[in-house]
Amino acid sequence: MRATLVKVLEVALVAGLYAVLTVAVAPASYGPLQFRISEVLKSLVIWEPHLIAAFVVGNFLSNLTSPYVGPWELLFMPFANLVGASLCGWLGRYNKWMGAASYALVIAAAVSLMLSVILNLPFIGLFPPLLASEAILIVGGVPVMQVVHRGILVLRGRLASSR
Repeated sequence: MRATLVKVLEVALVAGLYAVLTVAVAPASYGPLQFRISEVLKSLVIWEPHLIAAFVVGNFLSNLTSPYVGPWELLFMPFANLVGASLCGWLGRYNKWMGAASYALVIAAAVSLMLSVILNLPFIGLFPPLLASEAILIVGGVPVMQVVHRGILVLRGRLASSR
């Protein structure tokens, strides 16, 4: 019971952090040339698969403030995060870099598709810069999130021993 509560709280904390970081750097978080600093958190699903839900919820919450808010942002993109995070978590068990790269690829493709439909821009022109941004943040964030994950494990250990 306590372990489940801790995991639910972790999902809520990471979802909120993702949304706050995304909104805090708007308008850079939205559009054809976006750089969501919050994307750096996404590789956490490699070590903590229960956080997949955090990125689905966090994406939904952060997209409420998007200039493109609507079904694409509120349904399609959270679903793309579910797919990307699940793939990252699965592949990341075997190779953390492949896991992170797969997440970057899924999100770059999804954002490119969404924006190509909404803005009537060519997918092929949108995809390379979005993939570069996602790869820098998600793949480049792996070493940072490894350190964060070690800190989470230490904190969990302290919480468990204080009972």
